[in-house]
Amino acid sequence: MKKVIVVFAMILGLSAVSFAGSTVPLFKIQRNTNANEVRYDLRLDDQGNVNLRNPIDSYWLLLASNGAREEITSFQRRAYGFNFTQNAQGQMIMTLTAVRERPITVRKVGDTWKAEILINGKPAFLSSVFVESTSGFMGIPRVSYYILNGTDVVTGAEVSEKIIP
Repeated sequence: MKKVIVVFAMILGLSAVSFAGSTVPLFKIQRNTNANEVRYDLRLDDQGNVNLRNPIDSYWLLLASNGAREEITSFQRRAYGFNFTQNAQGQMIMTLTAVRERPITVRKVGDTWKAEILINGKPAFLSSVFVESTSGFMGIPRVSYYILNGTDVVTGAEVSEKIIP
């Protein structure tokens, strides 16, 4: 009997560990200037629910050099920052600083979490944003356009939309 209890306790412990501090990739931002990407991952709590105290892990993935992770600086948050709230219906809404007019609903779909946004006026699961920019005044990038890429929620077809700010 003690062996059964120990095994059961170990299984419970392992299942809790699988969620504790885990993240689920939501989407990435890619740019024409180099291969580096900004990644947005959803943080989960011990039960596999969204960690509402600190829901999003955003960071650089330095693919142009060594593939290392680097934190986003305070200055960079002006372009790559976000706001995360719950609306009156309890939905989790993420708004990117650079794309405020397109709120993203973060919701559970099957066994994973997805970022849902309107692409071409229809609900889609966001996979990436591509930003085309040029060097502006004092080297500060000026966005020429960006493309939202994802999968149509209903049909499963790949969709994209080019937006000129």
